[in-house]
Amino acid sequence: MVKKVNLSKDSRPGSLQGPEGEFASPDSRLEIFQEITLGLNSTLEPMKLLEVLLDSSIRYTGATTGSVILLEGDTLRIVASRGLGQDVQEKVALRIGEGITGWVAKHGEALCVPDVRREERYVMVKEHIRSELAVPMILENRVVGVISVDSTSEDNFSDQDLELLTIVGTQAAQILENAQSFSELKRRNVQDETLLEISQALGSSLVFEELFSQVSEILARRCELSQCFLVLVQPDSDELKISLAYGMTEEEMAKGQYARGEGIVGRVVESGEPIGVRDISREPKFLGRTGAFRVGSEQMTFMAVPISLEGKIVGVLGGAKPFHGDKEFDQDMALLQIITGTLAQAVKIYQDAAAEREQLLEENRMLKAELRERYNFEGIVGNSPAIQAIFQTIVSVAPTRSTVLIRGESGTGKELIANAIHYNSPRAEGPFVRVNCAAIPEQLLEAELFGYRKGSFTGAISDRKGKFVVADGGTIFLDEIGDMSPMLQAKMLRVLLERVVDAVGADMPMAVDVRVIAATHHDLEKLVQDGGFREDLYYRLNVVPIAVPALRDHSEDIRLLAQHFLEKFALENETPQLKLGKDVLREFMAYSWPGNVRELENLIVRAVILCEGTTIHAANLPPLRDDVHSAPQGRTEQGFDSSVSEHFRELLGSSASRNIWADTMEVVERTLLSEALGSCDGVRLRAADLLGIHRNTLRKKADEFGL
Repeated sequence: MVKKVNLSKDSRPGSLQGPEGEFASPDSRLEIFQEITLGLNSTLEPMKLLEVLLDSSIRYTGATTGSVILLEGDTLRIVASRGLGQDVQEKVALRIGEGITGWVAKHGEALCVPDVRREERYVMVKEHIRSELAVPMILENRVVGVISVDSTSEDNFSDQDLELLTIVGTQAAQILENAQSFSELKRRNVQDETLLEISQALGSSLVFEELFSQVSEILARRCELSQCFLVLVQPDSDELKISLAYGMTEEEMAKGQYARGEGIVGRVVESGEPIGVRDISREPKFLGRTGAFRVGSEQMTFMAVPISLEGKIVGVLGGAKPFHGDKEFDQDMALLQIITGTLAQAVKIYQDAAAEREQLLEENRMLKAELRERYNFEGIVGNSPAIQAIFQTIVSVAPTRSTVLIRGESGTGKELIANAIHYNSPRAEGPFVRVNCAAIPEQLLEAELFGYRKGSFTGAISDRKGKFVVADGGTIFLDEIGDMSPMLQAKMLRVLLERVVDAVGADMPMAVDVRVIAATHHDLEKLVQDGGFREDLYYRLNVVPIAVPALRDHSEDIRLLAQHFLEKFALENETPQLKLGKDVLREFMAYSWPGNVRELENLIVRAVILCEGTTIHAANLPPLRDDVHSAPQGRTEQGFDSSVSEHFRELLGSSASRNIWADTMEVVERTLLSEALGSCDGVRLRAADLLGIHRNTLRKKADEFGL
């Protein structure tokens, strides 16, 4: 039997008798109350008060174990215990009227059970318990809890123990009420101060990320939130993900993705109601997907509150913290709801800004992708050897920073080739700046290219960057460079040699990292010979020359180009794609195309607009006959001979081909097949009969040439 502490060694009449026949005097009894009172007054935390109360009760009654039970509605919940074990405290929950403590809570009377084995009302919690003493905690005729002490010995508690605990219980109820009132007042003050500090933070920053960080730090400091997060709701998506967070890593944030109705966050968005979890380890709907809310030795709570604006849920504000009781939990939930009300407008502005920023980024990505698609090799149409040779040159020169000189008649697609070089180079992410040297007056071209300083000439009211500075890190395309004046040619030579530009009116040159691609339709060699173009600049520009043939010199590509422009028009205007009649193809093949590919595209667009059916006929075209090509069925024999001779000279001076006979015959065969198929609307059997060859021969050659 566990013996009670000797209260006094005095044995005067009228004193309280101890378990070994010794009695405690009234003075000693008063000393007990004073000690308990001092212990209760040592802290204002309700839970710590209950622990002090329980320790004193066990010590002065000689009990083995004990517990303090508080009423929560019709349920009794153990809030403090000694000797029962954590599992008993968490799992045992009696209702009013159930067991010894339930009976005491229901009737408001103390009860001493000398032998629990003979008491039907006793609920077995520990098998070794033999006697129990339970007293109510009464406040204003209302039972707020029960103090229960147990012993492993029978008949361990005396009437004096019962009287002592009854007085302690009543006193503890009042002290507990005062402590709870003080704690609640303190929490309200903290809440008011928190809201005041958050309201001040709202006006301190226009950047929402900074605002959220400040609010989270305030909640962490004043309310002990270990993590805080914001989930934004996208109107056109069911996917929910953490946008901003405090106390979480980027990896943890990335894992925080949910569907509507999934987990706590998804349920808040779906229902529009706040959800709080007192113990995340016991809530199956808490997914714990991020891994940030780890369950340790202490009980962790989780709170998620909707952010509503104009009747719509625009986001969810949530957080986690250690559990400190139901009242604090409820107050924290209420505080978060107040905060979401103040943050709603800021969240909506941030959400709109984020959506607009994402839209701009997406548009930027789409534009870059469109530029790459437009100016990659798929954008340059042609199967002729001349075009294939250009493809090979682009592949070779694009990865370098070498200067390129593109030559050819107007409308042949020189700018298209310059774009292809840039967007297939390491500088593709850098700027691509175009300057038409023939379209800008000479007195303005220098300022346009190199920039100027404020006050350097009349009208220069501020500094202006030149195109070379704008193109820094990228490519500058100088079209029609043959029209540049000798003075500017000298400055261009300095840029190419020293990689610096001299702005008009500047004292110091500025270094630039720019790739130069130049183009011209002039015969630069003749200009150099006549003194109209600097020879040294010519050699600096002509590092990698690309000669773009006129359309009449690769007429076998006309059919492909026409088909390409038809597809392009249909795609851009979202209209059905039209077809070309065989009479139109004959007209195209007979024309000299002085405007080259640009003229062909304009003609196709005009024909599509004027055509009323599904097939474009010659009637939809303007007259295309010219003096050079007057024969209706194609080129004259002399024109054909000239073309073959020109093709021979190109191959003779090129390193791309070492088999002149095979290359020339390939051009002839491809041209004949293309013409025949065009005349027969693509029917191979008819084209074979027209050419007088076997259909298997035509099929093999057509497949080989991709016709």
